Amino acid sequence: MRIAHAISASLFFALAACGQAAAPTEADAQTADAATQTGDVTAAERAAILAALNMHANAQGQVENECGERVTPRFDVADIGSGPGRVIAYTIGGGPNMLTCYGDGALTIFMRNQNGAWGEIWQGRPGGAIVLSTQHNSGNDIATGGPGFSFPVSQWNGTTYIATGRTVSDSALGDARFIPN
Repeated sequence: MRIAHAISASLFFALAACGQAAAPTEADAQTADAATQTGDVTAAERAAILAALNMHANAQGQVENECGERVTPRFDVADIGSGPGRVIAYTIGGGPNMLTCYGDGALTIFMRNQNGAWGEIWQGRPGGAIVLSTQHNSGNDIATGGPGFSFPVSQWNGTTYIATGRTVSDSALGDARFIPN
């Protein structure tokens, strides 16, 4: 009988422990950090970024590009490492005059909310951002351009992206991500 009580008590405590929450782990913290860097861009973020760039959207959400054409910009959350935090890629292309406006690609600007104000931390034209797997200060290195040549690389210095004076070749882009894609 004592054995039956001991087994019952052990089973009770084992089942009770299954319902308790475990202490947070480092993986949980990383998941929480990643969650703040993902998600949709809010209307308030869009409006604040446009204001920071001195741009004004019409009722259809279009802005005027550098060639005087009305185009619809893209706003994408850009996961470029925990150092920069939540970054939004603002991309604007050309209209009918795209090649003469921005060259062979779009203008991409990475924006970050710093102390309550949105500011630019990286800009690339043409071709957008190539997010590399290498990192500095917990921010992914970024190359400017698109496939086909050798591309200048910028690295995160803790506040903004700075030119490194080095390039990366097309053959080294195997695990890179392109923004916009």
